[in-house]
Amino acid sequence: MQRPHLTRTLLLLLSWTILLAGCAAQVPAGRWETDPRVQKSFEAGTLLPNHTYYYLGSYTAPDSVIAIDNRFTLRTRVWAQVDISEQMLNGWLNWYRTENFGWSCPYQGGVILTPDGQQAGIWYSRNIINIIRMPEPGVLEVYQPVTITGRRCEERRDND
Repeated sequence: MQRPHLTRTLLLLLSWTILLAGCAAQVPAGRWETDPRVQKSFEAGTLLPNHTYYYLGSYTAPDSVIAIDNRFTLRTRVWAQVDISEQMLNGWLNWYRTENFGWSCPYQGGVILTPDGQQAGIWYSRNIINIIRMPEPGVLEVYQPVTITGRRCEERRDND
């Protein structure tokens, strides 16, 4: 037994949902791109002036590091701000160099770009895919990066 009024109502609701979703304002998206020059500079221990540093993971050996140009504000729930020094960065780099993560999850570096292509910062991570949003001018949202499979590279622990 069919109910034509129910079918019509569902089709009308579906149509309105599609129409409203298409009209919803999209938050401008930036980009998280690999750049071998950034990787080389980071691994050389270069700290960028006028940038604020953030990390994910352990304070002594973070999984990911970003540096955001002070022209921008980072809105985040996952990144921890750090008052970085050359000594701290060199400690992180020493840890990265001595750990063996294998070929599947090498550390890489890159740039964080605004929707209009301005460089807003840099990143260094084993996880190379990310979402960058700019919900309002001068405000960035940088999500937690993942690998191309949608997962995060995790430290391999042979003792676990």
